[in-house]
Amino acid sequence: MKIRILFMVWLSLTSSIPSIAQNTPTPPSPPTAHIKGHGCLKPGNVSDCVVVNDYKSHRKYNVFFLNNEKPDLNTGISFEGLGYSHPDPHCKQGQKVQVTEWKPVPGECPQQKQK
Repeated sequence: MKIRILFMVWLSLTSSIPSIAQNTPTPPSPPTAHIKGHGCLKPGNVSDCVVVNDYKSHRKYNVFFLNNEKPDLNTGISFEGLGYSHPDPHCKQGQKVQVTEWKPVPGECPQQKQK
């Protein structure tokens, strides 16, 4: 009788071990990453949001500049910055990037036809 109880306890403990091992959490994605891109600086859908359309990589970046030197809208730029993995609740367009360096790139923005 005691052997049967011990066997049942042992069986229940060993059968739960694989389920415990499967519940290991996956490591979180890194909060930031180094981003390089270039494209056309355009106004976003929300006020105070600025978006860079990188046409070659088919990516959209929600960029912001900490210093007061920022390019004019509808200007082509090449930039480097800190990309965030979490979505921006305000702008909701592209990956959020804090631009650390940028330079103008002529011819990056498609010209709009005059009417």
